[in-house]
Amino acid sequence: MFTPAEIDAWSSTSHEYTRLAGSWAGNVNRSYASYGAEISSTERDLFRDESGYLKVQAMLWAADGDTARRDKVVTRLNDIGNVISWQADAAQQYRLVAGWSCTNLAQAAAMVDYQDTDFTRFLVQECYPLLDWSNGGNWHASFADSRLAIASYVQDTDLWNDAKAYFNTRIAQSIYHSRYDGTRVRPLLDANGKPSVGLTRNHWGGTWGVTQITNDLSPIDPARFPDGVNAERTRDLGHVSMGLGAWIHGARTILAQGDTLEPHAFDRLLAAYAHHGDRVLAYLDTGEIPEPGTARGDGGNAFKMAWFGACTFFADRTPADPAALCAHDQVTGLSPVGANHLIAEAFAYAA
Repeated sequence: MFTPAEIDAWSSTSHEYTRLAGSWAGNVNRSYASYGAEISSTERDLFRDESGYLKVQAMLWAADGDTARRDKVVTRLNDIGNVISWQADAAQQYRLVAGWSCTNLAQAAAMVDYQDTDFTRFLVQECYPLLDWSNGGNWHASFADSRLAIASYVQDTDLWNDAKAYFNTRIAQSIYHSRYDGTRVRPLLDANGKPSVGLTRNHWGGTWGVTQITNDLSPIDPARFPDGVNAERTRDLGHVSMGLGAWIHGARTILAQGDTLEPHAFDRLLAAYAHHGDRVLAYLDTGEIPEPGTARGDGGNAFKMAWFGACTFFADRTPADPAALCAHDQVTGLSPVGANHLIAEAFAYAA
């Protein structure tokens, strides 16, 4: 996701380095128990936590050159390479945790130039096949992000082409744009590859409340369905941010690998950040979520994440509201570690 020039610019003299190094994830002496052959349901959250920790250690090593940090990353990735399976669960949460974790682990490994056949097997054989599910915008975004991170790390052309195709398909199903979609959202497909009205309506709000679209896949309220509407807009603010942050990560990975981002993907992201930024900034200023309301409120602090990456990605084309959020005290004052797949954003992106 990061170019060599971006990594070289990280400095141990910056304010954000001090914040990140002083956080729980900056402690190079933090310990984790070894995993067995399977990541159990009770270990999933610990594994996700460790993946973020290892990414932070790799980023701090890139800034300060402390060899103990790289040694910690290598030691723990050696252990993770021994895992051969994930314990399944009815809610499929193990898939989402794999998505969040693999992004962090692949990036950490790439930053410290770690190579190991067992770790590669874990990413490619045990994790990559899990990275899909029927619907859920932030799930699809995280899966796309992780697929691209894995494929770029292992430098597999076929895997890369598959990951990029997944990214382009899923972002079109999760972010509406009239230039590319006309008056209807892109349908999700069922197990037989056929467009599914039910899956698509659930994807656009039916799973957690009232769907945003009709049976012909057009908006129920066209006046409140501008370009950039996200499939999870009526769920809460936080899940939209988690999804958009992952889409930005994926887009940055594509560009960092010297590949081309499809125009529709850029335009969807630009419109999505403008629309969501307007809603989040209004909420921070007034305490009220603009219409249409959400089924689950703001979704917690996750809505304060995913902004730094956007401001860096869009540069001088950054919409006004996301630009304002990148300087907002509730965004800049958030935990420097972040959460899930949105790790150390302020350190990596803040000016």
